[in-house]
Amino acid sequence: MRSDKSEKGAGNILDRAVDKFDLPGEILSGMPKLTVTGNRRLHIECHQGLLEYDPSLIVINGGVMIVTIRGEKMDISAMNSEEILIKGLIHGIDME
Repeated sequence: MRSDKSEKGAGNILDRAVDKFDLPGEILSGMPKLTVTGNRRLHIECHQGLLEYDPSLIVINGGVMIVTIRGEKMDISAMNSEEILIKGLIHGIDME
């Protein structure tokens, strides 16, 4: 059985490892990585699935957060178990 103290210590170790080795934080934290190109393209890495899809609203399970993309004429151009590529006119991205 782990105590709260050891769980907090594990988080600190991961944070220190990310800082020490200059690693992208999303690698260890399970956070999605979003790459936006202008307002026409969004590439999401480390997702855990599609929750909702409509040409004006796409909702992605990002593991530790929900990513909501609002726009017009959006299309999922490519998707696999780790990455999603969305193209269209992107108006906004919310992360909860």
